[in-house]
Amino acid sequence: MRLLFRRVRYQGIDHDLDLIRSILCSSSFVFIDIFFWSLTLAIFTFAIHQSIAISSLTFIGSYTSSFFLFMLLKKWLRDQPD
Repeated sequence: MRLLFRRVRYQGIDHDLDLIRSILCSSSFVFIDIFFWSLTLAIFTFAIHQSIAISSLTFIGSYTSSFFLFMLLKKWLRDQPD
């Protein structure tokens, strides 16, 4: 059974992995991910706060703190010498 399947060449896998890595490391993907995590946090903490205003403040606070943390890490890791 093993002989029926050809082994994929390393260059083909490497190209696919580079494509996936470039998508996952793009800033737009990270911002969309931060948006959904902040929205999830705001929805799950709504039962504790019982207020849309506090839930929206939770969303805005978690989104902005995650945004600034991402920008800080991006700047810090980019300025590293090789």
